[in-house]
Amino acid sequence: MQPEHVPVIPSNATRIRLGSTIICVDAAGAQAVLERLPSLREKGVEAECGPDLLHVGGNVAVGWSAWSDGRILVGCMLPVSEWPARLAAVDERLIHFFMEASFRQKELDPRLWMRWLDATDCSQEVIRTASDERLFAADHYASRIIELRCYRLRFVDRPDERVWVLRESVATAAYAPFRSVDGHSPTDKGAMQRDRRLWMYTDEAEALARFAARDDGRPPIVTVQEGAPLIGTTEDALREALSRADDVNQRTAYVTGRTHWYVLEHLAEWHSAPTL
Repeated sequence: MQPEHVPVIPSNATRIRLGSTIICVDAAGAQAVLERLPSLREKGVEAECGPDLLHVGGNVAVGWSAWSDGRILVGCMLPVSEWPARLAAVDERLIHFFMEASFRQKELDPRLWMRWLDATDCSQEVIRTASDERLFAADHYASRIIELRCYRLRFVDRPDERVWVLRESVATAAYAPFRSVDGHSPTDKGAMQRDRRLWMYTDEAEALARFAARDDGRPPIVTVQEGAPLIGTTEDALREALSRADDVNQRTAYVTGRTHWYVLEHLAEWHSAPTL
């Protein structure tokens, strides 16, 4: 029998990740968790010295924490305690939007949220909305909704800051068009989210320009025949790209008879994917 693996955690560690879901702020606390949940020892331990905990948000099921080195981590803080809440005045959705946008925008400053630590209030306003709808089967609609919101953060010792969040969603629904960018409305029976995209900006002109570029009237979902000219390729080339992709089935928006429907961005991504 192989000896049990016991992770070595530096005594001065200030951030310890146990697996991908649990975070501790000191070695003693982390060791106590490992003793109570020994299975975590085999899931990887990441210990760092230096970063300080600034904020803990979310809940026990889906928590997140913000740190002095600019990282925001998803995971449960253990042991349960009274944690700092420097971002208490900030709408938590804004932090979630930052995390989502940072995966898509490499130029997004990872320390942007740190400017919000001392905010005293946060409000929001819908600036622009647009939608495109398509009846693609009997009583079945596809919808693409675009929304631009402005979040205003207020501070005691400096001017307000504004952040623009652009969100786009594509969904299919039975009986009625899908009309919400935030989630399913009770009237959208059988609505299914097919794609969601998000961008974040600190410049109003850039945000408005991006909204205008996305609001181009393209249909929410398309066939291969429709999509090929829209992304500048041939139907044969697009079908060849689809044959190489390994996630076509789970990302297909809908199938009616022999007709397959796709989100246009998915077709573009499959077409531009490098060949082996």
